[in-house]
Amino acid sequence: MNQQLLYEIAQHRILIDTPNAEVTQKLIPSFEPFRVDNDAKGEPLIHFVGNSPTPIPNRPADDVMEADGMSFDVYHTDKSLTVTVTVNDRQHSFNLSADKKRVTTDLTLQAPYESRFLAYFLRAAYGIAAASHQTIKLHASVIEKEGKALIFMGKSGTGKSTHSQNWLKYVPGCTLLNDDEPILRILKDGSIRVYGAPWSGSTPCYRNQWAQVAAFVRLYQSPHNKLTPLSGIHAFASLYQSVAILRS
Repeated sequence: MNQQLLYEIAQHRILIDTPNAEVTQKLIPSFEPFRVDNDAKGEPLIHFVGNSPTPIPNRPADDVMEADGMSFDVYHTDKSLTVTVTVNDRQHSFNLSADKKRVTTDLTLQAPYESRFLAYFLRAAYGIAAASHQTIKLHASVIEKEGKALIFMGKSGTGKSTHSQNWLKYVPGCTLLNDDEPILRILKDGSIRVYGAPWSGSTPCYRNQWAQVAAFVRLYQSPHNKLTPLSGIHAFASLYQSVAILRS
């Protein structure tokens, strides 16, 4: 009989079915601050089930990507989304149901080498499922001070992390909430929160905390400092460029 693990990220829950909860838990240590009691009430955002067949469509992938030493093949059908990930000579897949509530994967959730696959599968499935719940992942670095957050966005290499480090160094009371893919959520009352996540790029910052968004700041490298307010379509485009669903 399977055991279960329950995690809550930005107030959305992931329920994992696994042969051995203790073993699976050790594969994703960065998720530990987000683990909650299994008897917590409420329907999970996604139900993640291992040791399941994940048939691959017998046709070319609809989308092919490469990032962080991983290659991705993405297949869309009317009934599901299937993503195959290859790292070196190993390949695994996950399937997300059409209603985005159930994820099946061929991972055993027990083998140590599966750690990277599992963390990515959870991250990607969460990003896809949460998007229809006023929640998105952003490629950004976030500084928090007294419950308010500045979200620094920009292309890779622009200096988002460096900018955050400068705030930590020179502005007393600042803390780093997330340094790679924080989670942005619009609540029913219209307020906007940014949450820490169990993923944070190369910086180990896995905080189960949130802050009210004070501003979004898109960074560009320049010989001088200049701050330009954006509105309308320009503000939307700036934010849209940083949305991360499958990956940044």
